[in-house]
Amino acid sequence: MQFFLFLDINMRSSCKFVISGWLLVATTFILCGVFMILNKMIGFNYSAICDTCMAMGEWVENPHAESALSNILPCVDQRTTNRTLFQSKQVVTNIVSVVNRFIYSTADSNPTPGSINYYNQSGPEMPPLCYPFDSEFKERQCTAQEVSASNASLVWKKYKCKISENGICNSVGRVTPEIYSELVGAVIESFALEHYTPILLSLQNCNFVRNTFKEITTSYCPPLNHYLKVINVGLGLISVGVLLCLILWILYANRPQQREEVFVNKLSLAQKLKKRFNKNRNITNGAREVV
Repeated sequence: MQFFLFLDINMRSSCKFVISGWLLVATTFILCGVFMILNKMIGFNYSAICDTCMAMGEWVENPHAESALSNILPCVDQRTTNRTLFQSKQVVTNIVSVVNRFIYSTADSNPTPGSINYYNQSGPEMPPLCYPFDSEFKERQCTAQEVSASNASLVWKKYKCKISENGICNSVGRVTPEIYSELVGAVIESFALEHYTPILLSLQNCNFVRNTFKEITTSYCPPLNHYLKVINVGLGLISVGVLLCLILWILYANRPQQREEVFVNKLSLAQKLKKRFNKNRNITNGAREVV
């Protein structure tokens, strides 16, 4: 009885081992197929990774040509970008001119009481705002008498006066708090146009995207293809190894089963012969007792 129980437990464990082994083989083959789709293998033309890297490389070389990414990333030509940058410089120069015109004509002037520009301004004169570009719209350095857009709010804050209920300065200063806020707002707009327009134009003409794609194609695509190939080879070896292990185990497991069946048959035959011998012996002993 214990022998047959041992055989039943052995068969159950064997079935579990075989099922788990085949599941492992199927899983590794599926993963290997997925990585084969992602990577270029022998017998395949191009994969998803290779196609993506190739498309980015072609687009980096000529973003205005007809390619796989030209419809997704439309770029503006360099002439349009330069014209937009020129117009933004004109706007910045116009804003600075308006601010300086007010400083020269109103804030730093000393009008008589009752005039339109009078609000009792007094004290040292406010420095004008620096022109970031010259007459040819090239960058220029600010002079010592000018303030740049980056620190104009801090410098002009010293020239802000306190006002009375009538809106007139009742302390030393060249601008009221309201005028100071309007001047700072204009400076912020000019500063934003001056510093952020080139960045936005780099997105418009795809310079930022071009540099990013170039970095990806040169630094990340070759190692990625190499590692995908290594993973494919590893998954293939694991799949073949597990498959061979299962086949060898099945071949090995069939041989003991045949021997056990022969042993069981011999054991049952011996038990039958023993029972018959005991039966005949009992009959013989009974006959002797009768005699």
